[in-house]
Amino acid sequence: MEDLPEVQRRRLSTSLREVEERRLVIAVDYGTTYTGVAYATPVGKWAVLDEIDIVQDWGPKMGNHMKIPSVISYSLRSHAREEQWGTDLSPKAIAMVHTKLQLEVDGTSAELDLILQALDGMHNLDFQYIIDHGGDKFPRKTPEEIVRDYLTKVFDYLLKAVAPFTEALRKTIPVDIVATVPAEWGYRAKDSTFRALTRAGFNKRTFPQLRDMLLVSEPEAASIYTARVLKEQNGADFLRKGECFVMCDAGGGTVDVVSYKVTKLEPHFEIERVTLPTGSKCGSVFINLAFKKWLRDLLGDEIYQKLDQAQVVSNISSHDAEGERMRILMKNFDVHKKKFAKNHRDIKIDLPEPFENLNKENIVIGGQITITYEDMESFFEPCANKIVELIENQREQIEDIHERVRLKNVFLVGGFAESLYLQESIKESLDMRELDLQIPKTSWTAVVRGAAIFGIEKPASRVTMSACTRSYGVSLHAPFSDITHDVRDRVEDSLAPIMAKDQLLWLIKKGDLILSNEPKQVTGPITINLTETRPRSGIIPIYAYDGDRDRLPDRLANAENEINRFHVINYDLKDIPLQEFIRRDPVGPYAAFYVAELSFTMRLAPRNILQLELRWKNHVISESNVNEPPVQAEDSD
Repeated sequence: MEDLPEVQRRRLSTSLREVEERRLVIAVDYGTTYTGVAYATPVGKWAVLDEIDIVQDWGPKMGNHMKIPSVISYSLRSHAREEQWGTDLSPKAIAMVHTKLQLEVDGTSAELDLILQALDGMHNLDFQYIIDHGGDKFPRKTPEEIVRDYLTKVFDYLLKAVAPFTEALRKTIPVDIVATVPAEWGYRAKDSTFRALTRAGFNKRTFPQLRDMLLVSEPEAASIYTARVLKEQNGADFLRKGECFVMCDAGGGTVDVVSYKVTKLEPHFEIERVTLPTGSKCGSVFINLAFKKWLRDLLGDEIYQKLDQAQVVSNISSHDAEGERMRILMKNFDVHKKKFAKNHRDIKIDLPEPFENLNKENIVIGGQITITYEDMESFFEPCANKIVELIENQREQIEDIHERVRLKNVFLVGGFAESLYLQESIKESLDMRELDLQIPKTSWTAVVRGAAIFGIEKPASRVTMSACTRSYGVSLHAPFSDITHDVRDRVEDSLAPIMAKDQLLWLIKKGDLILSNEPKQVTGPITINLTETRPRSGIIPIYAYDGDRDRLPDRLANAENEINRFHVINYDLKDIPLQEFIRRDPVGPYAAFYVAELSFTMRLAPRNILQLELRWKNHVISESNVNEPPVQAEDSD
């Protein structure tokens, strides 16, 4: 190299530096109705919008589209050998739809609703009814497992899109992966999404030089992209420094709204969040659900059940599902849904075969139903009104926080942004405030493009994801059950009912999501029985298990060679008067005893420190920190 002219040496040096600095950034936007994937191979940490590519080749019979339906089926293929996902489904396929909504269950009441729905669908556990009505057609899988299977299909076509990278290069080039989630999602849904992604192939096995797995909220990703693209299109007078805007990401399931302020114009355009994000489940899929409910009331249960062949399967499994007839009908309905606007004419839709000649009390004529404007508006209005309310809430937040800043623009992106009715509803509200509604041409892919930018630039406030590398638990006595416990663990104690001794309770599991901005925390009860004569001190062993999270041992007796007793919690309750605990009356000839109901918390902090705490009411009985091996940015299952 020293023999080369100086100009050539500089060029070669620059070329080598670019090879060293170039990396692969992958963004995944798993949505309720559609999923998008973007990728880029940047040099440096500033994104060029034109250099972000969208995966559009999803295989034969899928067509080239910037997004693919978030649909998968476990039904048998026909002779045509369908792929059974996306748009390529066999005629008799039962398709799993809207699975993303099942990852986030809002508390106990929502969980009970799912249980009651399943019990109702199974006719209160009538097994013959389940068998007779398609009990073999629904997948015995959790929502997380369905999402994993779907994302595995998506991953296969990502690999084909980046095929110009040889396998050798893919194993040496640095890689960052970005996943998007709704702003309102809690840990549980993020955890399931992370595990589904890593098990689908987005992990260190595929990309040995995987540096970071990043998490970004959907409205933040949409804002990053939309503000830049509109700034480039509209010029210097659009979005000046210090100006605020509201971003509304209206997707198929969730709608998220948040506000940003322009902080820098040169050398690069930058924004910062200025309000708390707000969101709700009021996306376009809820218009579909309202239509289905209206149709069921219109046709009656008997006819509707023949039309919606997957209805029983949906109820039995608590998974949203659609059969062929309903897919055909909803495809036609979606066309009208996008075109529907204020003061629209009544809509006529043909029912699919075998209902083409159905007549029902002037409601259905020759297999055709009529949706009046009033009925169609009733499907839209709850969602549109909620979105207008979310936007108004953001406007009020900006006024409260930034009195001297005048809001000028509201950005609308996402699949639901294509709805003329929603656009008109928002515009009517904004016109009263003299605000402008901006809808970029690339609104459908704004989130996944923004996620790619986020992965390229890696802002200082970024949140990274990693996987817990071990499972952690404790050994406890539990009330004995003939169904769930081994008879060899059965013990009798004068202070308690018949118990199962030394049962392993795993609080944190291998593969659980660890976020860089908050610890993984689990709290559970621990009960200790006390008497006047017995010692009030003892130990609680903490165990670790390095094996598969799906094969966790549940008995200490047969797992001592597999698990590692790596720490012990010491407790001493002697300074607390016995009368402070719960008194239990004596059983038979035995004396009365007391029950200490303790709370045990296990936290795995971002810096790989396992924090253990034992409490009684507001008193800390014991606490300790244990340094653990580094977590890795992959699922090791």
